Amino acid sequence: MAEEAKILSMSGEVEVRPTREGIWIPAKDGMEIAEGGAVRTGAKGGAVVLMPNKTKVWFRKSTTLEIEQRQTLASRLMLVFGKVKIRVPHLMRREKFEVRTPVAVCAVRGTEFTMGATEDGKMDLQVLFGEVKLKFTIPPQKGSSEFNIPQGQGLSTAETGKAVTPVLLTAKSERDALENWNPGLKPEERQKELQQKDTDRAQIKDFARATNNAEDSVKSFLNVVKESDLEAGRTLSDVHGNLVRVDQRMVRPDGRTIQFMNLVKRPTYANYSQAPHGFVYNGGAVANRLDLAQMSMGFNKDLPARIEEWPSFFNGNTVNPVYASFILANRTNIAADGIFFVAEGYRYDATRDELVDNLAVFAPGLSIASTNPNDRHTMMTGVLKDGGDINSGLLAQDMFNAISRLKIRDADPLLRNGTNSTSAGNLEYLNPKTGLYIAMDNAGTSATNVDWGMRLTETVNSGKGYKYDVSGANAPLMQFQADPYAIGNVQGQGVMWYAREDYVIGNGGGIKSADSITNSSQDPFTLLKGLAVQSIVYVKQSNANSAAALTNSAAAYSDIKATDHMTALTNRNIDVVFIPDLMIAAVQRMLPAITNLGN
Repeated sequence: MAEEAKILSMSGEVEVRPTREGIWIPAKDGMEIAEGGAVRTGAKGGAVVLMPNKTKVWFRKSTTLEIEQRQTLASRLMLVFGKVKIRVPHLMRREKFEVRTPVAVCAVRGTEFTMGATEDGKMDLQVLFGEVKLKFTIPPQKGSSEFNIPQGQGLSTAETGKAVTPVLLTAKSERDALENWNPGLKPEERQKELQQKDTDRAQIKDFARATNNAEDSVKSFLNVVKESDLEAGRTLSDVHGNLVRVDQRMVRPDGRTIQFMNLVKRPTYANYSQAPHGFVYNGGAVANRLDLAQMSMGFNKDLPARIEEWPSFFNGNTVNPVYASFILANRTNIAADGIFFVAEGYRYDATRDELVDNLAVFAPGLSIASTNPNDRHTMMTGVLKDGGDINSGLLAQDMFNAISRLKIRDADPLLRNGTNSTSAGNLEYLNPKTGLYIAMDNAGTSATNVDWGMRLTETVNSGKGYKYDVSGANAPLMQFQADPYAIGNVQGQGVMWYAREDYVIGNGGGIKSADSITNSSQDPFTLLKGLAVQSIVYVKQSNANSAAALTNSAAAYSDIKATDHMTALTNRNIDVVFIPDLMIAAVQRMLPAITNLGN
């Protein structure tokens, strides 16, 4: 048998029936309720009950709930009447959790929902996260008697026996369900967290407007995707002691595109000295800093509207990615400093039937064989600045969007058609207003400067990169790495260093060790909620500009200059903090679908 349920907190009139045959007595904080017991609140009462499996149940006024079954792998609650909110953690394999009303049974896994019931048989259900399987015990005269209700939908019965169907939650019902249900709070206190969430969403909408520029596209996007398919966020400290707010969104700008955004906001960003074995930061202290990581992937077919249908869709269809892009950027002050970015692109090569990150990224249509010297990893970096007004298509954000969607190409037409095999690393982008490709460097009147590069060929005694990490018992999880890239695809144009510092940190900013993670007694989801990865990116100049000088890791580190590659335009880094929270949300969201696919 499991432990007993108990009252966590309460206010107003709350009574408990400790056992099935017991009598109603006044409740107290910490009071336990055995199987068969019940809790009821009065006209001004409220309570929170914690189940043994960590499920929380919030009671509104005039509510009665019975604990019908409470075993280790099976729990069943009976909502006699009133309204409750229930948050169920991810359950163990074969564990069942059900909530019953006089007319229906709801089976849940990891999810959060509200449920209301009246004594005359009416009920309503709102699913906030996860999915609820509802089955009517009294089948309606028309329509289905069983529903899988996903996040963002609900179901209500006006009268017993009448046909019903799930519908999208209204803004009011969703807001009422999401507010703080803890007992004893004033109305304005219940709304406080939601007001902060609205502020965060407003910032995301502003970012979406800047990303798309065209207001009608934004409106269309917001109508198709209400806010985002998945979202997560966390506030923590980074390795340098800066307060950090991380917001993550997974959205779909159109039916064939998935876009992941990891926004990192800092009220203040302190200056810091070069870490031992690390790299020089030239940016100084910064206020209201904004860094981001963005991943975009386009497919050759429209994806299902519901994310829960993706596992079966990808399993049952021939679906190819058309492109993928990964961008790290600092866009704290676009007007003055522009957007400093580092990006990697991948195009689909039909001949090889795979995404490639070689010369074909900048020469669309070319197929580069695996034996070709140009079949090496590529990247691009630079500073994007506005070169016109909002209607010109010469804005930094227009260029950023073109890079994100790989609407770019090398400036040399001979390279693109395969006649010439070398490039100086200059790019053109598709201007969204004219529909024509134009040079990215100094577009219009801007000071935009962008280079693309290819990883130097590494041999036994040349072209080596730099790597440093710490090994041994309880060593900190950190790594410094730098890779040399030829500007363009020939060394004669010069060499630039793509350098990164990576740290696994806790919410307090301290660097974690492997032992602190593997020896933890926490479940994986809880453990991951306390971890983050901080990745600090630099692009540096080379002393020798020669692959021959890079004989080993030590020689490579000595070749990395303190000065930045784009020194005339910017002196800074990109500092992104990644959290696994969105991945956790995606796993929890898709788990029912993945389980069904397996069955």
